Amino acid sequence: MPATRRRMLRACITGCAVALFCVIFTYIYEQFSHGALSGYMRCMFLMPFVGCALPCLVGAVTPLHRLVGRIPFNLWNSGLAIWTVGCLFRGIVNISGRFTELDRIYWIGGWVFLAAACLCEILHLILSKTRTQA
Repeated sequence: MPATRRRMLRACITGCAVALFCVIFTYIYEQFSHGALSGYMRCMFLMPFVGCALPCLVGAVTPLHRLVGRIPFNLWNSGLAIWTVGCLFRGIVNISGRFTELDRIYWIGGWVFLAAACLCEILHLILSKTRTQA
């Protein structure tokens, strides 16, 4: 099995494990919150599952794993991690009965990392195409 396919498979397993951890953490946290719930915490598992596990599963079972560079891969996962922490922060604040705008930096930071991942992947594809032609 090529190293890039193994990397995608490991990322898929890690994404599923993080999503499961988020579900368990949310369940336990809500048990001690005296009936208060947060939609942000309940949807926190979607970031690692939909953003990491599913695309990596597709990459592992198809030849797309050869196209993804290491730097864009790391930037993408960092952006998803920032969004996950943002959901956790907002959920904790909501459960505590308060409201804050401080979580906005998590959403902006996540978008910055995801945009940087897309730009790096485009550059990676362009450079790899020019290397094969030369």
